[in-house]
Amino acid sequence: MNNQPVQAGPLGLMRIDTGRVLSDLRTAAAPGTVDRYLVACASVQFWADLLAVGKLNGVLGDTTIEELEEQLRRAECEADCAAQMMQGRIAAASEDIDHIASAIVALHVNSSADFLSKVLHLPVPECCGYDLADLALIAGDVDRLTAQVRLDRAFLIVGIRTGGTYLAPLWKAVLTGLGVADVHWCTVRPREGCATADGLEAALAWLKHRFAPVVVVVDDRPDTGATMERVAARLREPGVDLWFSSVGKLWRGPAAHPMPSHPPAYVIRDSRAPRLWECLLPDEQSEFIARLRDVAGIPAFPAQARLHFRCPQGEALYGRGRAWLPWNDPRVLNGHRPLVNPRKTPIEILGPDGDALLHLRFIGEGVFGRAEFERVRRMGATGTAWLVDGYAITVDIGPTLSFQEQFHAASPSRRADLLLQAANWLAAPTCETIAHAHHSPVAMALGPRWSAMAGAMRNRCGYDPLQEISEPLSAFLAAPVPWPGRAGRAFRSSLRYSSGGWHWQVDQHGNLHRFQLEASWGDISFLELELAAFILENRLAIEDAGQLALLCGLAWSSVRESLSLAALIIVESRVRSVRVPSDKGRITLCDDFHQLIRTTSELAEIDTPSWK
Repeated sequence: MNNQPVQAGPLGLMRIDTGRVLSDLRTAAAPGTVDRYLVACASVQFWADLLAVGKLNGVLGDTTIEELEEQLRRAECEADCAAQMMQGRIAAASEDIDHIASAIVALHVNSSADFLSKVLHLPVPECCGYDLADLALIAGDVDRLTAQVRLDRAFLIVGIRTGGTYLAPLWKAVLTGLGVADVHWCTVRPREGCATADGLEAALAWLKHRFAPVVVVVDDRPDTGATMERVAARLREPGVDLWFSSVGKLWRGPAAHPMPSHPPAYVIRDSRAPRLWECLLPDEQSEFIARLRDVAGIPAFPAQARLHFRCPQGEALYGRGRAWLPWNDPRVLNGHRPLVNPRKTPIEILGPDGDALLHLRFIGEGVFGRAEFERVRRMGATGTAWLVDGYAITVDIGPTLSFQEQFHAASPSRRADLLLQAANWLAAPTCETIAHAHHSPVAMALGPRWSAMAGAMRNRCGYDPLQEISEPLSAFLAAPVPWPGRAGRAFRSSLRYSSGGWHWQVDQHGNLHRFQLEASWGDISFLELELAAFILENRLAIEDAGQLALLCGLAWSSVRESLSLAALIIVESRVRSVRVPSDKGRITLCDDFHQLIRTTSELAEIDTPSWK
């Protein structure tokens, strides 16, 4: 076995704690076939992506490609067994999900930061998050397919990672149960900017030995269908009968036009025990309240308590001040929003006087939600909290002021205390470090992302936000940023959608709170980036920023070079947070952008831009 890098150029080293990546899911898995299946599929996704990195860059002497291939094979076998258990075809599996050892895998790295983040993050699959889809619907999709094609043909199920990983094994199990003798599944990950996909060559090799096969490309609900189409382009060969499917949908091309094969309500409601997210329409909300009252430990609240959809801060600042509709609102199901997104509808339980009693945020159903809930609880982010049907539930902490308000009006001693509290919060995720990079040449190219952001701002506000930036500042903003920072510690983070200053609040007792640490829809981050985003959002002076870096054990220079990426993430988050900006919101969005860039330039010690 040749363990040398297969690509020329500088290569760093990354040591990945595979146990840390997967152990939260294993620990959170409740007895039962669904959790077992989801954990097995998550391990397939992880090992397949890890193998792709190893094949691209090479591995070290204490890790081999053969070992990674064996781990993937075992994960695929476990997924097959778990899928058969879900179909009732076998009573028990031969292996246990705990076969994944807490080992350290050592890889050379020079892959893109985006791809490495996908390997490490293991996000909640959309079927358990955005789509709220019941996997039981897959059996109906298979039935509709087999009503149109003969069972004596060969079937290939191609799951697009990540979502398709959780669907493909179940497709095989259902087909096998119907008597299909020749059925195979695999997963592929399309690569950005090219027509190929990791894992696709193995699928094509399998097809060469089959006559007139049926190929089904499976993924989460498509938005544009572009990813499915890219994969399908390589599979459209003479004799191939090509189909597409997401949960509850089955169609023949083009990929961008899925045809529903069932009524719009693509979840199966259990009327005996409806889940919270099934009780959001006005005539069902009493049932929602009743369910909360039955949860052990939740404080009693008045009979007049009511459910309220809170308007997210982005909508309040830049939009029309309207809360997102619940996923099952008829206006949503009729097509006004392409994806179900319960995360966009935060919920409050209000008392008779309108004061908030409880806060509910959807963080993911099943084992993924439980794993994230426990991860955040270990970091001490909440006091007493509950997880019900994918919703993290917390008690209102009373009146608060933002960190920025408190800090800039505080005495020197009070500022020092607030900085120390902030440092403790910022450093908390580092105890959950899942990978260490050494001498990594991986960098995040920011130029294209800044251009894309500027395009989004032009579309939203009719204004190019970068046109008046000086050349030195423009060069600083576009310069590549080392990933994952100089310290090389990578961990899961919610920064991508929770960078706003309103996530940092000080209560009436002077205690600093950080809200929404759940990383289910976040990314992989690093300490320098987290500090840079906090410093920018709270407009710290360079002296205070340097002190905060020191408290976190970092050199200010390493935080400074992450300012550009932090500013970009903040802007991207603000633009994504609003559906349609109001006239006033467009002005506010531009003003906030200008202030952010001024703060960035001041901290980077570059000439401050001025806008008309």
